[in-house]
Amino acid sequence: MAEKVQHTPQSRPAVATVTTIAPTGGWVTVARFYHLLIALVGTVTLVTTLTVAMTAENNGGALNGAVFSLSYFTIWSNILTMVVTWWLVARPTADSAMFRWLRLTTLVMITVTGLVYAIVLAPLADPQGINVYTNAGLHYFVPWTTVLGFLLFGPRPRFRVVDVWKMLIIPVIWLAYTLLRGLLLVTPPVNQQELDQTGPQHWYPYPFIDAEEPSALVPGLEYPGYAGVGVNIFFILLLGLFFGFLFLGLDRLLSGGRKPPPLPGAPSAGAPEPNDAASQAPASQALPTQETKPAHDTTADQDQQGPTNT
Repeated sequence: MAEKVQHTPQSRPAVATVTTIAPTGGWVTVARFYHLLIALVGTVTLVTTLTVAMTAENNGGALNGAVFSLSYFTIWSNILTMVVTWWLVARPTADSAMFRWLRLTTLVMITVTGLVYAIVLAPLADPQGINVYTNAGLHYFVPWTTVLGFLLFGPRPRFRVVDVWKMLIIPVIWLAYTLLRGLLLVTPPVNQQELDQTGPQHWYPYPFIDAEEPSALVPGLEYPGYAGVGVNIFFILLLGLFFGFLFLGLDRLLSGGRKPPPLPGAPSAGAPEPNDAASQAPASQALPTQETKPAHDTTADQDQQGPTNT
């Protein structure tokens, strides 16, 4: 009689689970309250900033005031940081592809905001009235408490090398928007106009990306027009990559060298997909999912083999 072949079920690789080194235990509650403090202060600061911009005298209207306020990199970085911070309030151990990207992006953007303001822009600034407090919130409180929160509570491990390059997406979008908008003639609010200009003008939020007369970020590297803007953007992107890899290194160091595990549903590096073995095998060698008994022609067997002794 034909020998019966028994097929064993194909083993499947275990699905990796996301682990969090920090925060754990009671530190999850501490982290939640810490992020809540940042989220409340940052949100109130943003709402106040936009309200002042929309209601100020000679602002060209509420919409015009809002658009100009929302054109600053500082506002972009603070808004995105608030999105991630409220996310951490809801879930201090959050993890997903979107979270990893936004967390690293906002860490870099808010750090650059704090540093560039303190080193380059603060000597030129002269906030008045309530702007003294909103300026402190946007440029000092939110940036440095956010970085401290990352160091204390993570969550980690979360970052990979690919996340560093993806981190550049939003800053590059902001740069493109700023340079394209600068080509237009617009009428900024009085408090944001150039000292020697009134009425419609080519407006840029920061002097180092002003295509008409860019100031040099690096002493000695001052060029006119877009050449100067290009040099400044090059160094800004280098600074962003530096901080991106710095936060990646800190994430790995503070995690004891651990890398972020694959997200649920994503195969680990080098591991086959659950059906890889069956899909890669030739059709003649594919393993059946159920045992089947092929039809057997006993008459043909007897003709070929003769009588069979049992």
